[in-house]
Amino acid sequence: MLTDFDIRKKLIEKINKENQGKHYRVIEELVICDGIGRADIALANGMLHGYEIKSDCDTLDRLANQIECYDKTFDKITIVVGKKFANSIQNYVPKHWGIEIAYMNRFGNISIKRIRAPQKNNHISLNNLLDLLWNPEIKSLLKENKIRGYSKKDRAGLKELAINGISFKDLRDYTRETLKTRVGWR
Repeated sequence: MLTDFDIRKKLIEKINKENQGKHYRVIEELVICDGIGRADIALANGMLHGYEIKSDCDTLDRLANQIECYDKTFDKITIVVGKKFANSIQNYVPKHWGIEIAYMNRFGNISIKRIRAPQKNNHISLNNLLDLLWNPEIKSLLKENKIRGYSKKDRAGLKELAINGISFKDLRDYTRETLKTRVGWR
């Protein structure tokens, strides 16, 4: 029976191998949806890719809420499950989610097999995407884009200025790059 720790360790190893030589960051336990959710693993490379792990020790009780939060935040999403959910997980996750199965191979090592590749997620909410940024980062973005009137705004006001004044693509790119290069964090 594989635990979250077992799967996580192998998944991070796999992500690092796939991104070797590229500029990227792996973030564990990334808080999403203003603290309502938490991504087990997030990958910031050319996009934001969220990974949810459901080990053989888990249940699917929270999955519906997790799906909602992941869909509001990530460009691509993959769920990695143990054998317990291998035959049923496709009934629970949206068609654009990737599915991978973690299992113990014949050599006694953990392997991860892709069942379905993730597709582009078209449900991203800019408000939720901006939840990933700190206030000084949003202010810097507003300044870069010559948007005025942010100095006395609270967080909601900063997000509103950004959403109304900056393109979806630019907000997504800035958030991804900020997470990749953020200093003094994790």
